This record gives sequence, structure tokens and C-alpha cells, in this order.
Amino acid sequence: MSQRRKLHNRPELLDVKLSELAALIKEASAHARVEISLARYEDEDAHVRVYLPPDAEEEEVRRIDLALGARCNDILVDTGLFILGAVYE
Repeated sequence: MSQRRKLHNRPELLDVKLSELAALIKEASAHARVEISLARYEDEDAHVRVYLPPDAEEEEVRRIDLALGARCNDILVDTGLFILGAVYE
């Protein structure tokens, strides 16, 4: 049985979770552009901005927005990392 390496520091955990979010977005829309910012304005740890192609269907935008929001919430509950995600057309 393989063991996962335990992450000992917050920056390393944040990097892993941001990579997971980027992969989730790219899986949902291969043409999406993902921007990640580590700028802190309040309590957040990072921002993930997703830019979809102009011809993206409204349902695709909604689906990706909901998936991103749900995953960011799961990460907050599981790890305490506060990552804000937004989808733009």
C-alpha cells in the first residue's frame, strides 16, 4: 500500500491544492485560461481566476463556476486554506 507524503507546511499544501484546482478547470474546459494570484487582501490564501473562451455556452460557464466554488469550499473545510475562485467569460 502506498503512503502519501505528509505535507508539513502551508505553502506546500497551498501549491498542491492550486494545482488540483487548475487540473479540475482544464479537465472541464481545455481552452480555459487559469490565472492564480497569491496576493492577500484579507484572509484569503490565493485567488483563482478562470477565463473561458467568448463562445463558451452559458451552461458550461455555470457548471465550471459551481464546480470551482464547491472544490474551493471543500479545500477550506478540509485544510483551512481560503482560496477564492471566479469564472469570467
